[in-house]
Amino acid sequence: MKDLIKTTILVSSILLISLITIFIIGHIEQGVKMLSRNNLALNDPTVIILQDRILNNNELRQAHLIPNDVANDELIKYALVKIDANAYTFKTIKPSKIVCTVKEGIEFISDEECNIRIISNQKIIDFLNQQFNITKSIIFNNLNYQNLSCQNDGTNYYCLETAYDNSIIGYSLLKDAYETKDKTVIHEYYLRIDLKDNKRCLNYFNQDYCQNGQVDQRLPLDDEIIKKDGVLYEHVFAKKDNAFYLVESHITNER
Repeated sequence: MKDLIKTTILVSSILLISLITIFIIGHIEQGVKMLSRNNLALNDPTVIILQDRILNNNELRQAHLIPNDVANDELIKYALVKIDANAYTFKTIKPSKIVCTVKEGIEFISDEECNIRIISNQKIIDFLNQQFNITKSIIFNNLNYQNLSCQNDGTNYYCLETAYDNSIIGYSLLKDAYETKDKTVIHEYYLRIDLKDNKRCLNYFNQDYCQNGQVDQRLPLDDEIIKKDGVLYEHVFAKKDNAFYLVESHITNER
């Protein structure tokens, strides 16, 4: 009986010591991580640049976003609307028998003048490499997205500009940011409001704005509302050749 008691006490002591050791190691590891962090001010130039990149990017804003998991057509669509307008050349073509002929094999049906944006496949590849470190060549012969209807001839995208009714307003509020040796992390509250969703819209704006408001005439929202109703995102950027690219963007429960 005494041996059983001794054995029980010994086992219990070992388990207790093990738990205490694990607890201490965990706190040490967490402390090391915290010490290796360099907190960044929200007006830090790097934070401002990266925030501008992710701000209101509804096209790719979703939980558990990892670029390699995003469909190829989503990446091309994202690039076509987010790349600097100066990367395009522009051409206006008058229709003949309701057809705008850009070149042989590239035609758009329209009874009005066609405003065409032209951009090379290589510029799209370079943009995706800069943003996401993606170097693969992705080409789609036909794509329709937002106000662009695009065709590809193997070398360039030719995109017809069309009317686009966007009813989504995004509000972004930075929570904090930090950098480590190999990454920069930004935590951001993001609140998405669809003006066409009248019930949700009225939670934030008056009836007149919800019925007649435009995305480019957005009203201000209090920061506390964005914190309370918004989703908290963690955006992780890695640095390569003095440029940042998005590694992962996901919803986090850390408040």
